[in-house]
Amino acid sequence: MNIHPAKIRFVDFGRIVCNGDEAFRREWLVTNGIGGYASGTVGGVRTRKYHATLIAATTPPAVRTFLLGETSPTATYRGVHYPLSSNQWKDGSISPQGHIRLQRFHFENQIPVWRWSFSDALLERRIFMIHGENTVCQHWTLVQASSPIQLQFEVLVDNRSHHQIGRLDAATPVLERAPRGIRLSWPHANAGEGSELFVQCDKSVPTPTGEWWKDFLLTQERDRGYDAIDCLWSAAKFEVVLDPGTSTDFTASTKSQNQRPVGEALQAERSRAESLFATAQVEDDKTALQQLVLAADQFIVKRKRKGPQGEDGISIIAGYPWFADWSRDAMLSVAGLLLATRRIAEAQILLLTYGDYLDGGMLPNRFPDHDGDALEYNSVDAPLLMIIATEKVFAAGKDAKWLAEMWPGLQSIIAAYTKGTRHGISVDPKDGLVRAGENGIQLTWMDAKVGDRVITPRQGKPIEINAFWFQALMAMKTLGAVLKQPTDAYEQAAARVQNSFGAFWNHDRSCCLDVIDGPNGSENLLRPNQLFASAITQGLLPQGQRKAIIDLCMARLWTPQGLRTLSPDDPAYCGNYGGDPASRDGAYHQGTAWPWLFMPMVQTHFGIYKDAQAIQDFLFPFFNHLREAGLGSVSEIFSGDAPHQPQGCFAQAWSVAALLELMDWMRVNNQTPASILNL
Repeated sequence: MNIHPAKIRFVDFGRIVCNGDEAFRREWLVTNGIGGYASGTVGGVRTRKYHATLIAATTPPAVRTFLLGETSPTATYRGVHYPLSSNQWKDGSISPQGHIRLQRFHFENQIPVWRWSFSDALLERRIFMIHGENTVCQHWTLVQASSPIQLQFEVLVDNRSHHQIGRLDAATPVLERAPRGIRLSWPHANAGEGSELFVQCDKSVPTPTGEWWKDFLLTQERDRGYDAIDCLWSAAKFEVVLDPGTSTDFTASTKSQNQRPVGEALQAERSRAESLFATAQVEDDKTALQQLVLAADQFIVKRKRKGPQGEDGISIIAGYPWFADWSRDAMLSVAGLLLATRRIAEAQILLLTYGDYLDGGMLPNRFPDHDGDALEYNSVDAPLLMIIATEKVFAAGKDAKWLAEMWPGLQSIIAAYTKGTRHGISVDPKDGLVRAGENGIQLTWMDAKVGDRVITPRQGKPIEINAFWFQALMAMKTLGAVLKQPTDAYEQAAARVQNSFGAFWNHDRSCCLDVIDGPNGSENLLRPNQLFASAITQGLLPQGQRKAIIDLCMARLWTPQGLRTLSPDDPAYCGNYGGDPASRDGAYHQGTAWPWLFMPMVQTHFGIYKDAQAIQDFLFPFFNHLREAGLGSVSEIFSGDAPHQPQGCFAQAWSVAALLELMDWMRVNNQTPASILNL
């Protein structure tokens, strides 16, 4: 018998977490499928400029506007006021302290639920977004009480990019009455979605307020070296009386009217989650896997396709809260987020969407998160990863018509790399390997930059780029045969890469060089990029070298939360990711551990040792992590040094994708331990 999705609670905390500092370190996220989101901490204190009850995707999916900061709820029961919110102020104090009355916090699927207790009353709140709309809903229920309570909400707003912090000299909104609530409009904002906010509350008449709440302290921004003193505009108060066993709804939206009652919308969200589980073929007792399926869904968004038709396409948000959609991240995440969850048709649409933007054989590195910004074509790996992803998607769906539509774009990538394209990207005619790079430009995934200084320029022939090049050529051979296209040139080019790949081997260290033929020769740094070559089973590296690579990487780069980007014995190693932006960017690829690198590591390890139990041991820390930082999701990075604190985005697409792809890969190989599946 199926368990109703509202009863599935992989994330579930009691007072020990809810009432202390841990409540301010654990973050929740809800999304709307077009780039908008709401996020915050379990305890209610806003620690980031990105924490808000409604951040709308005003130009979906990448341009996002902070609209509703919080609602500052207070319950009055038998004449006693009980603040339910928590705020931290400039002097470090926390007032009010609504979190101390939290009895429980849990997820119903991906919907966060708070339960407060005071006297003999129990009060619950659920927050969710309507899929496809910039609408956030709060559903409040007085679960238990011996008399009615009065709930008060104070609407704290702003109109700014979600990357910005509040300013006391910012324009304040114009308030007008609207059905069941208020309409706020910002004359300074661009006309269209995001210039207005409609706030409604059942059975309540709003009272305008109109004052700045100032001196909020955002501790995460302070610790990241940014401005950390925030302010919000109090627009109005709503008051509503709840009888025991009854509910009320509070909504905020960029639309003037909700399309459906909140109760129906809540049930629709529950049904949508149930359909995701069914599509992914995840049984009801596999709650950890179901949680990963829901986490995957948060990154999948609509993006209009390029062209006169303007039809809906699909993209992947690289990470919440601050990333937009990046082509590299999307291509690396397709297999985990969409194929492992059996969303094959959407994977096909995503690749067609990105194919619209191919130019000179290249994809835009990222889509801009400010209106009017130009596309930047500075990723050497993304186009190759697109070909590899196409092969995986075709293998899953066997759709030759779709493949024929993709084929000209794939051909243009190979042709552009062979002939030469932007930023010195070209095939070296001497050995058939791809070279890339020019001063001041970072082209690989190791793309940190401080001012004009590129931290890891990696000019020359990076090892993972040539592993991807080999895989792309082999994929073209396979896909071309399906379409009955000539493939001899791809096969011959792949053979040249295979014959030349020995140049990467470092006999002195028994591993691969990270880059060869650079401006200053080869880069003899122990980095994880060689794992992408060792994971390939098509004969790119001999078995003995693959074993030496995995043994050394496990000894020097492995952490329980990902692979370090540089060996700790290197003088440039940075084991702590923290401080101001320059310090963080300097450590980003110089020792910081990345979860997404686990996929090639595990593939290599299993290929050598055939040890499924070891894979289970690698995975367990991540299932624990689903309850530690970005709840139900996986962080972008971790500090290289113990205790490997989570850092960066609290929910990262390719981190989640790696776990899902890895578990699906193990299932296909009939090697997934039952103890993993039963979590």
